[in-house]
Amino acid sequence: MMANSSAPSAVSRVHSAFEPALFFYTIQWRSKSYHAGATLTAHHGNGSDFAGFSSLLACPDPKRIDIRASVRTVPRQWLVRTYLERAAIHVFAIVDLSSSMFFDGESNMRQQVTEFVSSLAWSATRQGDAFGMRAAADTSIPAWQVMPTFQPGTAHMIAQQMTRYWQAAGASGGEGKGATAMPEAMEAIGPQRALVFLLSDFYWADDLLQKTLQAGQGHDVIPVVLRDRSATEGLPAFGWARLRDMETGEERSWMLRRRLHQQIVANAQQQKQALNAQLLKAGTRAPLWLSPGWRAEDVSRHLMETMA
Repeated sequence: MMANSSAPSAVSRVHSAFEPALFFYTIQWRSKSYHAGATLTAHHGNGSDFAGFSSLLACPDPKRIDIRASVRTVPRQWLVRTYLERAAIHVFAIVDLSSSMFFDGESNMRQQVTEFVSSLAWSATRQGDAFGMRAAADTSIPAWQVMPTFQPGTAHMIAQQMTRYWQAAGASGGEGKGATAMPEAMEAIGPQRALVFLLSDFYWADDLLQKTLQAGQGHDVIPVVLRDRSATEGLPAFGWARLRDMETGEERSWMLRRRLHQQIVANAQQQKQALNAQLLKAGTRAPLWLSPGWRAEDVSRHLMETMA
């Protein structure tokens, strides 16, 4: 990603003193957990979701005898209603911490990540689910590892944890960091199916994208794309510009002019369309393009409309 240098004061704008937003998600697959929650399972028990009928001998619960169903059986037998239990699921945030995620332009991307992940943790625990987190650049980031937890204070704990990391990393984010460890971060979730929010700007090579998505094939993956428009729009109208790739440190000089502006905007739009197609082809949900000032209502609507 080619970008101008980040402002030195950007870190000071990253803070944890905010109220997490509550948004809602749903799934179409069934949880295999036995921890009480709101998601439908395949386990028969004391839930309220009707599953069918069974003989009284198989399910000895006289309180649930259905007279009408019993009198229609041949040969005659007592039938009882059976119900499915509801259980919790694991919700994970997998965060790309490569150097390009430290870009500051129209918005502070670090603050955007902090607010979204904290709101996701808040939403998951409020809905009775367990929240976990992983992050990686060229290696996994231990400071961002959170094992699945149902603790109600997880959102604020994570906000403080992320803020400390951003402040320690500095404004530059340590140039030269890629995202090559993202497949390992995805694999670290484990085999139990989970709802996974994959946060990145997705300025990745095709092979890295394919490896990461392949590692998450057993999960319900929702890509969350964070890109700053000022990286491709609002460039100076004319003149020489010195641009630097935040991940490789490579610098280039460009002669800015109207035609080049048009090419940059058109290329950005083509990249967006190609990324959407790649993600959907790999079996993820439709990506959520997270804009600055995002609203919980819009996130909820997107998640409800793109159930996998």
